[in-house]
Amino acid sequence: MQKLAYLLVLSSFCSAAALAAYTGPGVENRVITASQVEQASDDTQVELTGYLVKSLGDETYLFRDDSGEVKVEIDHKLWRNINADVKESTLVKLTGEVDKEWNGNEVEIESITLIGDTAK
Repeated sequence: MQKLAYLLVLSSFCSAAALAAYTGPGVENRVITASQVEQASDDTQVELTGYLVKSLGDETYLFRDDSGEVKVEIDHKLWRNINADVKESTLVKLTGEVDKEWNGNEVEIESITLIGDTAK
């Protein structure tokens, strides 16, 4: 019985250690412009600031910043937290990760933050 208790305690320490990871300098490899997405590896973290300029159907949109354009996929559930209309003049911050597809890279969005409307 004592051996079983010992093994349970020991295994809990082993599993907790497996969740740990180094997060210091040199680890963060984040894409910050639309033009960088095409060369990025699958699952690379992305943080884009710019504009959603066109709906391409279903959950796919065209995002544009000063460097170019990229397709982004925004799940319908993410729009529930947005309490304003988003148009092509609305500055947004999108975070997500690169999704490598056979026809090019796109970004799977995990969060949307509205920064403001830049229309004059």
